[in-house]
Amino acid sequence: MIKKVLFLTLMIIGLFTGSAFAVDLTFDGYIADQANLLSPESKENLNYTLHDLNKKTTATIALVTVSTLKGEKIEKMASDIMGEYKIGDEKKDNGLVFLISIGERQLQVILGDGLVDSIEPKTLENIIDKNVLPYFEAGQYENGVLRGTYLMADMVADIDGKKVEHFGVVPDNIQIKKPFNKNWLWLLLIPLVAVIAVIIVKVEDSRKNKEQNS
Repeated sequence: MIKKVLFLTLMIIGLFTGSAFAVDLTFDGYIADQANLLSPESKENLNYTLHDLNKKTTATIALVTVSTLKGEKIEKMASDIMGEYKIGDEKKDNGLVFLISIGERQLQVILGDGLVDSIEPKTLENIIDKNVLPYFEAGQYENGVLRGTYLMADMVADIDGKKVEHFGVVPDNIQIKKPFNKNWLWLLLIPLVAVIAVIIVKVEDSRKNKEQNS
């Protein structure tokens, strides 16, 4: 295991070099987990998986988590990460940035131009909506990040007809029922209030008629 870890370190050290970027990112291989969402074991397994993807396709996925965007737009931050840290092969422009901000409860995926035409927006949307967000809604951020990143690695590898080796365990898909939205209660009460108002008016009219007849 020590040799394996050392080998991976030698292979990916210096993969992303720092620059004058607005957010100070510290990459451990392909991952900058500033929000501390991942365990050391999860980061190790993801790094091996993403390294396998890079070795077989030259494509690069950079996973970044931050505690806050510090007022910056998440789209701009993800785009800046792509450019400043030179994600992907320079000629093929086949990088992908998966950025999550816990403080603002936002996530963003940015594709290099070399991947844009090969990946259907619906495919990426399916990964986020059905495989990442359900875990996030349940407060299981690590599992959501893991499942989403593994599936994105598969998606990118499939472009070249390759299969990525999954190190570690890919979390199962889960179905989370959305919590009851109390705002809907007001919509249910509106017709009820209207009915009560009509009844009150009718009772009042009836009373007045009786008084006039008497």
